[in-house]
Amino acid sequence: MKNTYGLVLKEKREPVRPVKMDLSNKEGSRVVMTAAKRVMTTHAKVIKALASR
Repeated sequence: MKNTYGLVLKEKREPVRPVKMDLSNKEGSRVVMTAAKRVMTTHAKVIKALASR
């Protein structure tokens, strides 16, 4: 860890590996639906602009 201009740099961490999930049951379906809702609300303006082209 190096101190440069008053900033302490941290070591790089390992990338976080994705976890396998079973999406075929009721809980998996709920996870997919909440992810889709989050994408729809986050990117609503972009989706609307692309739909009106």
